[in-house]
Amino acid sequence: MSFIRTFFQAKEAVKQLVDGSAYRKPEASSPLSDEFKQIIERDVLPLLEPLEQYRLEKLASKNWRKTWFFRLGWLLWVPALILDIATLVSGDLSLLTLFALIGCGVWVFWPHVQYMRRYKEKLLPVLLQAFGDYEYDESGCIDLKAVESFEILPSYSSKTSEDCIRGVVDGVAFEFCELELKRSSGNSSTTAHDGGALLLTMPFSFSGYTVVRTDYGKVGNVLAAPLRRDRVALENPEFEKRFEVYGSDQQYARYLLTPAMMERIIALDELFRARAQGSGITCEFRGDKALFMLSYFGDLMEVADIDVSAFDLDRMPLLEQELAMITGIIHQLKLDWLAARNLAGQQFSEAVADTGTADR
Repeated sequence: MSFIRTFFQAKEAVKQLVDGSAYRKPEASSPLSDEFKQIIERDVLPLLEPLEQYRLEKLASKNWRKTWFFRLGWLLWVPALILDIATLVSGDLSLLTLFALIGCGVWVFWPHVQYMRRYKEKLLPVLLQAFGDYEYDESGCIDLKAVESFEILPSYSSKTSEDCIRGVVDGVAFEFCELELKRSSGNSSTTAHDGGALLLTMPFSFSGYTVVRTDYGKVGNVLAAPLRRDRVALENPEFEKRFEVYGSDQQYARYLLTPAMMERIIALDELFRARAQGSGITCEFRGDKALFMLSYFGDLMEVADIDVSAFDLDRMPLLEQELAMITGIIHQLKLDWLAARNLAGQQFSEAVADTGTADR
C-alpha cells in the first residue's frame, strides 16, 4: 500500500512539474469577506507597521550577507574544495565543500527564516479570530493517539508537525496541523505521509467504519487492497472518479456520504490541489472521530515573503478559504446528524402514535 501511495504521489509531482503548477505561487481566487476586512482593519493593520520595519531590517541583513558571501565566500569554499580534491586523490571522500556551502546558505537565509517566524507569531493568531476563538500552536500536533487504530493512519517511527490550529465549531472540536510521518527501516527512512491532518471529534458516534481513499485506478486499487470485499458503490460519477469508498455498513456509508458531503470533500481536495500542490485526500469515520489525511507538497501557512511588503494582504484570503472549507465540512456532518436525529425522533413519535391507536 505504501508503494502504491508513493507511486501515485510521484505521478502527481511529475504532472505538476510538467504543467508548471509546481512552480506557480498560490493565488487568492476569491476576495476577502467583509467580516475579514473588518478584522484586518481593526486588529491587523496596527501590527503591520512594526512588522514591516522588522521585514526591512531582515531584508537588509539578508542582502548584506548575500553580498559578502559573493565577495568573500570563496575564502571558505575554495580551501574546502582543495581539501576535498586532495582527499579524493588519496582515495578518501570528503564533503567539506558541501558542508561549507550549506553553512553559508543557512547564514545568508537565516534572516528570512526569522521574518517568517515573526510573521506567524504576530499575525496568525489574530487572523484566526476572524473565524472564532481558535488556538494557534506553531509546533503543535493533532491527537494521534486518539486515531492510532485508524486504517488510514500509516505506521511511522517519527513525526514532525507545525502550524496546529484548534477550535470548536457548533460543539464539534477540530484540530488541524501540517504533519510529516516517517518510517525507519535499518539505516534508511521513507516518508509515510507529508501534508496536513484534520481531526474532528463529533458529539455522536459513527456506525462501524467508513473509509474514503484516493482512487489509484483499476490496477492500483487491486494492488493496494487485493482482498477487500467491503467496497461501497456510490452514485456520484465525479466522486467515484476521484475516490474509492470502503465501509462496514454499505447502507450507512451511503447515508453518511450524502451528495452535499461528497461535494464538500471534492471541494476540499480541489482546494489543496490548487493551493498546496495537493496529491490526494483520504478520510475515515470511526467512533466519534473523523480523520482527514491531506497529502500535498506545498506549505499552507507560509504566507510571508521577505521580498514583499507586509502591507500586501493578497495571500490572506487563503487562510480564510482553508478554515471556511474545514468549518463547512463540520457544519455538513452536524447538519446530517441533526437531520438523522430529527428523522429518528419523528419515526419514534409516529410509532408511539400508531401503538396508541392500535390499543384503542
